[in-house]
Amino acid sequence: MAERMFNKLALLGALAGAFLPLAPARTWAEATSLSQGELRLSVREAVLMALEHNPSLKVQRLNPALLRTSEQEEQAAFLPRLSAELSVSRSLSGTVGDSPEGRLSAGLSELLPSGTEVEASVSGGSGNQQSAGLDLKLTQSLLQGAGATFNLARVNQARLEAFGSRYELKGFAESLVAEVETAYWEHYLARTQVEIYRDSLRLAERQLQETLERIQVGKLSQSEKAASAVEVASRRGALLAAENRREASRLKLLSLILPQGGPWEASVELLDRPPEAQEKLEEVGPHVEMGLRFRPDLNQARLSLQRGELELARTRNGLLPKLDLFISLGKTAYADSFSEAFRQLLEEPYGWSAGLSFEYPLGGRAAEAKHERARLSQSGLEEGMQNLKRLIERDVRTAHLELSRAAEQTRSDTMIRLLQEEKLQAESEKFRSGKSSTFLVAQSQRDLLNSQLAEVEAAVSYLRAMISLYRLEGSLLERRGISLPEAE
Repeated sequence: MAERMFNKLALLGALAGAFLPLAPARTWAEATSLSQGELRLSVREAVLMALEHNPSLKVQRLNPALLRTSEQEEQAAFLPRLSAELSVSRSLSGTVGDSPEGRLSAGLSELLPSGTEVEASVSGGSGNQQSAGLDLKLTQSLLQGAGATFNLARVNQARLEAFGSRYELKGFAESLVAEVETAYWEHYLARTQVEIYRDSLRLAERQLQETLERIQVGKLSQSEKAASAVEVASRRGALLAAENRREASRLKLLSLILPQGGPWEASVELLDRPPEAQEKLEEVGPHVEMGLRFRPDLNQARLSLQRGELELARTRNGLLPKLDLFISLGKTAYADSFSEAFRQLLEEPYGWSAGLSFEYPLGGRAAEAKHERARLSQSGLEEGMQNLKRLIERDVRTAHLELSRAAEQTRSDTMIRLLQEEKLQAESEKFRSGKSSTFLVAQSQRDLLNSQLAEVEAAVSYLRAMISLYRLEGSLLERRGISLPEAE
């Protein structure tokens, strides 16, 4: 089930990734041009603006390309090497007839991943006689240094580290997206709270005015004025506090999406509204499976284990003695002229030699210490990954539990708000017929206010819980159809 879920998400992400570079969200200028000094944003546009402008993400996007240079550096050890040498010498004896001797040699060598080193060289010399030489040598490691597993270990480790930086980038981007979406809905909550408090203040002011009118005609005593007046003052204070929270949430949202030099004074209009809570949530099992397979930090840990296995193989090879097989083929010809020397070089038979070379440091403590360190480090990585799996499962299950609670709370608070509206309407009608008091009406207004605030807070809490669950299972970017392009 989790596999099918992720395949759908991956397809969505791939399709979005193919189009995002060609059709990005509206730029800052386009978003603000709709109204002077006003920014109109959907959740998706806020996220894409943050991904475009966030300076920390720009730095993170450089890491994969930066680490790829380490891989290229390690691969350079297996590139052909060209060498050349020119030398001039003369005896210090000063013997008559001695002339300076010159020598020019050039060679080409290459180390293969199998542990084979091939060297070819050609040389020529001048002096009392002219000389020409041609040599070919092949050296094959039989124990230490043999095999592609050992020789390509550093290359593969660098490749895994570069690949792991992509998971690090994804984890950072998911945290940023979660932060932006949360800030978006927190600003929605703050704006909605302001509207609720304004409506409540207008309702309290109408109640006060109606109370004053009924006092003037003698239907109520003067003492009934206090309850309504206190309620109006209380609502004004609450409205002021809500406006301050709205301003703080606006600044927080702008700080996440604002480009360099963007207008901090711009007001923000939110185009999206919270969706209704799902009636039935998916079981927690598939979410746990996704977290254990696709969480960026867990995948980074898996790559660290693979790097550790390569290090173990490399240090294990270092425990072996060095035993090399070498075969060389070549000759040197001498003549009175270069042309004659090179002619002899081509015509006369070549000489060859072959043998074995052996080397082993007595004690071998350095190699043993490196291997032991690699073994202990690998054991620590394995234990750490198992612990990380347990933490991920706990986090995902806790987040799913919170999402379930938030969904139930949303439906419950909506029902309570509807009942409080009916209660206030009934209490107001009783007040107009003289069967209730301003205190009871004010209390009903406060109950309605609290239920309205609780309803919108529950809706935003549900979205927070959903964002947290998707981030903890490592699927937030795919669910939002976002594919980050690699840094050049």
